[in-house]
Amino acid sequence: MEADLSVLDDALIRLRRLWSASRTRFVEDGATPVEMSSLLVVEACARGAAEGREVAVGDVARLADVTASTASRLVDRAEVAGLLRRAPSAVSARRTALELTPAGSALRERAVAARLSWLAGQLEDWDPADVALLGGLLSRFADGLDPVAGASTPPAPEP
Repeated sequence: MEADLSVLDDALIRLRRLWSASRTRFVEDGATPVEMSSLLVVEACARGAAEGREVAVGDVARLADVTASTASRLVDRAEVAGLLRRAPSAVSARRTALELTPAGSALRERAVAARLSWLAGQLEDWDPADVALLGGLLSRFADGLDPVAGASTPPAPEP
């Protein structure tokens, strides 16, 4: 029986601080290295589209765990790279919808394949039940994390 690594992949994306700090690039886009921030923008757009909802800069900010202004700059870079396009929002005139281009969708597919391949290599000696348990536990942990902005300040000691 082969393990379903999609739950673990999802947890690791949300725990990206563990693997993006090294600036390791999981995908090379031809001769041009792809920055982790672009992968996060593409991932936010793909997830929103998969849920059947309009994606905005706020969705990127939440997944990347950055401020809206930082997310806007990341979106600008992804747009210049041809990974997404902006469109008028059907939800609000004050918003702009983000849509992946074919290049953005292809990059997402390659990134997911690369991450799942890496995970498979790291966990090849693991029992599939243990992989599933790890994925579930990491998901639970990631779901309970405070955003980085709130977590950057240690909690005050108890009196």
